[in-house]
Amino acid sequence: MEERGQKNTRRHQQERRRRNAARRRRRRRMRIVVLCILLAVVILLVAGITAAVRAFLKSGDEKDGGKTAAKDITIEDVQEKDSDDDISSGGTQADDARAVKNTATEEHHKTNGLAICMFHYVYDEADPPDDLNNNYIEVHALEEEIEYLVENDYYFPTWEEVRQYVEGDLLLPEKSVVLTFDDGAKSFLDLGIPVFEKYKVPATSFLITSNDGENKVKEYQNDYVTFQSHSDNMHRAGGNIGHGGIFTAMSHDDAVADLEKSIEICGHGDAFAYPYGDYTDECRTAVQDAGFICAVTTENRRAEVGDDPLLLPRVRMSLGQSLDSFIALVE
Repeated sequence: MEERGQKNTRRHQQERRRRNAARRRRRRRMRIVVLCILLAVVILLVAGITAAVRAFLKSGDEKDGGKTAAKDITIEDVQEKDSDDDISSGGTQADDARAVKNTATEEHHKTNGLAICMFHYVYDEADPPDDLNNNYIEVHALEEEIEYLVENDYYFPTWEEVRQYVEGDLLLPEKSVVLTFDDGAKSFLDLGIPVFEKYKVPATSFLITSNDGENKVKEYQNDYVTFQSHSDNMHRAGGNIGHGGIFTAMSHDDAVADLEKSIEICGHGDAFAYPYGDYTDECRTAVQDAGFICAVTTENRRAEVGDDPLLLPRVRMSLGQSLDSFIALVE
């Protein structure tokens, strides 16, 4: 009897332990379920808050965008109203210049070549220089020519656009022209730059940087005339080709070093003008290795599709040319 009682006691204890273990398992499962539910609730709350914040930020952006669009329309209205006073600079214009678009189409685009005008020096007829020669233009004649370009809505492509044009990748408007002045002479800096500032027209000054280039860039920096390289110290004698410029006789490394120095001083390396117009295949390679996208010679004609962008011709501007002559050269 005692043994049977002990067995019953052990059985009851085992059943109690099983029941207790089962209850603990149920409680653990319940805690897990509750934790999962709480976690799901937290995730949903976070997702809802995130969505609300995003919606709020988006609504703010849309409001700001609406204000910006309204502001742009106002600016465009003003630009259209003042269009007679502004002119394009081919994608690098000052903020107050009118943004003239490239209006070329498959039906209407420049087909007779692009005039890259080659000027040098500027003078005032009231005080002519002692060495007046064919490379000069009188300042009032220059202003007359620039005024004509503005009044007739000429487009002034950038050097990148010039490269794309001759490579056949870009159409230009029928009225397009590029204006360049060689040497960076004081006569141009003092008399020519004010003309371009007045009419808000872009031009390139090919600067011989060894000739006080750093001070010229600093003193004459402006929004419309960009300083590009005419070499640092290669505008001098020393070669046996063409006009005898030294570029054709220099080693590749020396030439590239000179060009890189001029780029550093000018602050731009888009275009290069060969000194005296002299070059060889080796000169062209040095220009390419220095990183220029365009280079101009003194060959007297318009640039055409298919021309080498590093050996571009230019149209020479001469002393005493009439406005009609200028128009015939550029239109």
